[in-house]
Amino acid sequence: MRRFLFSALVILISVGSIQAQKFQVDTLLFNGDGSKYINLVLMGDGYTSAEQNKFVADADTLSSYFLSIEPMKRYKGYFNVFAIRVISAQSGIKHPNNAPDCNTASVPVSNPNCYFGSTFDAFSTHRLVVAMNNTAIASVLAANFPSYDQVLIIANSNYYGGSGGQHALSTIDPASKDIAVHEVGHSFSSLADEYYAGDNYAAEKANMTAQTNPATVKWTNWMGYNGTGIIQHCCGGNSATWYKPHASCKMNFLASPFCSVCSQAFIETIHSKVNPIVSYSPPGPIANSPNQFATFKLTKVMKTVPNSLRTIWTLDGNIVAENVDSFVLDQSLLSDGTHFLNANLIDTTYLLRVNNHTNIHNSLVHWSINKNNVGIDWQSNRS
Repeated sequence: MRRFLFSALVILISVGSIQAQKFQVDTLLFNGDGSKYINLVLMGDGYTSAEQNKFVADADTLSSYFLSIEPMKRYKGYFNVFAIRVISAQSGIKHPNNAPDCNTASVPVSNPNCYFGSTFDAFSTHRLVVAMNNTAIASVLAANFPSYDQVLIIANSNYYGGSGGQHALSTIDPASKDIAVHEVGHSFSSLADEYYAGDNYAAEKANMTAQTNPATVKWTNWMGYNGTGIIQHCCGGNSATWYKPHASCKMNFLASPFCSVCSQAFIETIHSKVNPIVSYSPPGPIANSPNQFATFKLTKVMKTVPNSLRTIWTLDGNIVAENVDSFVLDQSLLSDGTHFLNANLIDTTYLLRVNNHTNIHNSLVHWSINKNNVGIDWQSNRS
C-alpha cells in the first residue's frame, strides 16, 4: 500500500539541496488509520495564500464527486481524503501558447509563478495540462503527507484540461469533476483512454488490447454483458490494431459511467491496496481463557455499501458460521490438542468477474487454538 513513499524519498535525497515547505493539511474524509486505508491526497497549484479556502472547497467538490460514482461509492469507507494547502506566489497556471492546437481566443496566454509549474500545451497538446515540477511535487508530499496512495493536483484554471500518469491533474473547468475521475482512472488503475490518444499511448492495459479472440481476450468474462465486446479503435493506421471493451465509457466520454471492465479494474486496485479487516479480537499473539465460552470477533471491517462482503467462519476446516462479525466458541466441545479457527472475508460484488478471485483477493484472520486441561490458549495472525 505504501509503495510510493520510497520513490518519493529517493527523489528528495537526490535533490537534497531543496528544502520542502510545510503546509497546512486539511482532513476532508477520515475513516481510519492511514496505514490501513487508501489515502487520497489533493494539492492545489496556482492558488495564492488568499485563495486557500477556495482550494479546499474545490478539493472537497472533486473528491466528493469521485467517491459518489460507481464503483467508488461502494468503497467510500475504504478511503481517507486530505487536502494540502500548497501556496503559489501567483494565481493561475501557465499557457505558453505553443501547442499546434492552441486557441488563444478561448484561453489567454499566461505565465504565473505557480508552485508545481502546471501548464497547458504540455507535449504539444493544448488541453494536456501537466504539473512539470516533479521535484517540487515529491518534496511537498515527502514533507507533508508521505503515506499517500493517490494524488490529485487541482490546477487553478477555469479552462478545460487535465492529465493522468504518476499523479492525476484536473483544472476547475465546469467539466472538472469528470475530468478528475477520468484522470484518476489513468493514475490509480493504469487505465487507457478509450478514444485513441495516439500511437505513443497504445499498450496492453486492463481496457486496451491487440487481442481479438473472444475466448482469450482479457475481459472474456464480460463478453456479451453490459455492452462489452471487442471494439476496434477508430481512425485507421496503427489504431486499427487496438481494441477496447466498450463503445461508451468514462475513459472515452466524460459524461458516461465507467464500463464494466474499467469498474472491475478500480475494484481490483482497491483490493490490492487494503485489507478490509481493520482489527479483530482476541488479537494475540498468545492469550489464555479458562472460560467455557470464548468470543472471537472482527471488531472493525471496511464494509461496502451495499454490503457485498461475505464472511465465512471455519473451525478445523468446517463451516461454523457465515455473514456475522463474531463467533462464540464453546471450548467444552473441543478435544484436547490444537484446533484452527478462521474468519475469511470475500467480496462477492457482481461488479467483478475475475477467475479465482477468492484466491487472489481475500482477507483472513487465523487463530491457532490449543485446548488443555486448564482452558484454551490461542495465537492469531491476519493475512
